[in-house]
Amino acid sequence: MVWGGADIQVVPPPPTLSSLEIEPDAQAFAEFGLPTGPLIFHLVEGESGSQLIPVAELSGGSIRTVRRPAGVSAEAYETRFRETVIPIGSQFDVFLRGARVGTFVAQALGPVTACGVPTVFGNATVVAAAVDATEYVAFRQGLAPAVRGEFSPLQVTGPIRTYASIVAERLILQAGLPRPRSWQGAQRSLVPLQIVPGGHPEMAATYLVGDELAVGQPRPEGYSVFYLADYETQRGYMPIYSEVRDYRVTGKAAPRLIDYVSWTEQETPEVVVQVYGRDQSWYQIIANRGGEWTKVWEGGPC
Repeated sequence: MVWGGADIQVVPPPPTLSSLEIEPDAQAFAEFGLPTGPLIFHLVEGESGSQLIPVAELSGGSIRTVRRPAGVSAEAYETRFRETVIPIGSQFDVFLRGARVGTFVAQALGPVTACGVPTVFGNATVVAAAVDATEYVAFRQGLAPAVRGEFSPLQVTGPIRTYASIVAERLILQAGLPRPRSWQGAQRSLVPLQIVPGGHPEMAATYLVGDELAVGQPRPEGYSVFYLADYETQRGYMPIYSEVRDYRVTGKAAPRLIDYVSWTEQETPEVVVQVYGRDQSWYQIIANRGGEWTKVWEGGPC
């Protein structure tokens, strides 16, 4: 309006800083070392609820480690990571054994990992057939791979039980290590898989001597055995990928399968593994490349 020669306009007050939506841009991602590609997450059901933990960044055809850059302050990195990668209210697609089984909604701040990467707590809703699982793989909605098929639980069959320790024994003897006193006591994880088309289910197994599947100090003579095995008609189960780590040489590293899902155009899925060390745990990814199963990435301790 015009009054007394003055032009008066009614303008609403600007929004408070807390209500401003921060739009990420290329400069911010570069400055803070934030991931720019899709992230694969480890979703864990625990006493505090469902926790979503970043595993690695999928950048083109490569896999990149997610961690706070040395030149970025912990507070700044955590703040920007939470705003752009795992904001409260964001939704994620949840996968189990290669199939989409539900969703996760971020609801509360979680702790920061040893690599300075924030986590988040929230609510996971999965189909009835997958509700007994305690961990899954997840992707931010809109960035998840296009996976076909429905979840079907696999059972530990008689042949898997029979061959699990036989395969482990072969690997242990080939490495020149002593047999465990008890195969049942050494077996820490035995999981049926469906990562090779057709035939019997595959299996993933972890055997430990002088150690546990947890972060902590092993005995000096400890060692770990981890393998993926496929069934052959003439010979039974044979390893298609294996790791035997003598802690006297390598230090503690106890791997175990988390899950698998296909996020590339390969016929076979990628396998996500968690490795427990003395002071922290980290992740590695195993995949079939050129007809051979190999470790294509390992985050390593920070």
